[in-house]
Amino acid sequence: MPEFALRGVIPALLTPFDERGAVEWDLLRSQVERVCRAQVDALCVGGIASETAGSTPDELYKLCQAVVSASSRPVIGAIYPDSTVEALELGRAALSAGAVALLVAQPHYLFQPDPEGLEELFEALRGAFTTPLLLSNSLRTALVDLAAMQRLMSRGLVDGFHQAGGQAHLLADLLCLRLRLPVLSGVEDLLYIAFLLGAEGTVSSLAAVFPEECVELYAACRAGEHEKARAIHERLLRIWRVLDHPVEFVSRLKHAASVKGHPAGVPRSPYNWMPPESQAQVRRALHNEGKI
Repeated sequence: MPEFALRGVIPALLTPFDERGAVEWDLLRSQVERVCRAQVDALCVGGIASETAGSTPDELYKLCQAVVSASSRPVIGAIYPDSTVEALELGRAALSAGAVALLVAQPHYLFQPDPEGLEELFEALRGAFTTPLLLSNSLRTALVDLAAMQRLMSRGLVDGFHQAGGQAHLLADLLCLRLRLPVLSGVEDLLYIAFLLGAEGTVSSLAAVFPEECVELYAACRAGEHEKARAIHERLLRIWRVLDHPVEFVSRLKHAASVKGHPAGVPRSPYNWMPPESQAQVRRALHNEGKI
């Protein structure tokens, strides 16, 4: 089984698109350079806010290749397949472009597989690839329960877990397991709690917009500076409450990045419109927390 060594703060990069829905490659490279200056530990391409679900293998390959070429940090490829065949194609694309690990969400279109089907998927991936495989439990409407995750772990089919989907209870349960595998948190408003409970790090959309703050939070927790960590957590929490919108989520993330002076393009249609009052709300939240 391959050794899994990635840990710390891993921004789930936002994919910059122009008004036509084409990738703005210069903005992507600028984003990579900016988050790397904040001393993040690795980068994730294809996360939940990346707008890459449904991308072809070629599209994912080009995104991973661009990020790999723009940074010396390890790159993780995140995939959201609807079948084992698609998972193998997307995984092969990400890894051939230079990704060193895969975050794999369970198939979720219309129906979710039972535990046996999920094991079959990861068994196929394990047979095809030698790089670390993590279950990305990040889809709010298709979360894998603890028993199914334990089965994957007991059979040696995964090397770690990315627990997101707003499900803090599953995160806590994972972190309580004996002889557990590495756990990366994606519960954005509880990163501080996850670090306290022993999470090895985070794959975070918030860290794509606020990489310095997330790195500082992680370092403060590791150093036992909990008063400092608590203050950072509370500032990020108040901002996250404004960004975490059921419809405008990606728009708000990208607008926040733009307001901070780091344009991240616009969301792809039909998610590319945000009313002026929402823009003002995001700007006000950042101003109140001293981020602009």
